[in-house]
Amino acid sequence: MKSAIVFGARQSLGYELCVQLLEKGYKVYAKDFAQWQNEEQEEKWLFIGRNANLQYEHLEDFLETKQSESIHYFFIPLLDFYTRDFPEIYERFNQILKIIGKDDSLFTTQFIIIHPSAIQVRKSNFYSEIESFIKGIQEKGIKVTEYCVPVNKQDHFLLFTSNSQESWNEMKLTLSSTSIASEIIEYLEKNMFTTKT
Repeated sequence: MKSAIVFGARQSLGYELCVQLLEKGYKVYAKDFAQWQNEEQEEKWLFIGRNANLQYEHLEDFLETKQSESIHYFFIPLLDFYTRDFPEIYERFNQILKIIGKDDSLFTTQFIIIHPSAIQVRKSNFYSEIESFIKGIQEKGIKVTEYCVPVNKQDHFLLFTSNSQESWNEMKLTLSSTSIASEIIEYLEKNMFTTKT
């Protein structure tokens, strides 16, 4: 069974990634900060929270429990992080990423980073820490695919790049798409998934 870790899992895009991955038959390890959640997110979570392929864990506990099975994808929807102002969460998340970056067992894992448009990137220290993390794992040979959500919601494309590409490319969104999350997962499944044990 394919598996994925989704950070910020109860936030807007993180939640949508969980829903789409579960629909595709993935085992989903959902991670989020407890103090980041509100009543509306708790209510939405009831729609998928009892799925047998979903395992939720507070990010505060993430470092204490070692993932025993290999993970195919790590989804990091930075779009959710930039839409809220929680400096202590940025700091703690960067600490978690630094520890993940030192884990040598992740060479078969692909990281999917979903950025907001450059205009939305206001927390420069958080951004520079993320860029440092991405560069560090790429240097270790870990595959990273980055997506950038355009400024205008009317734009029917995403920008993406990966280790093997030197520039950003445009990915057209299909009219039948229900969300950015479904487009990203569809694209991964069609173009980048390689069978891993």
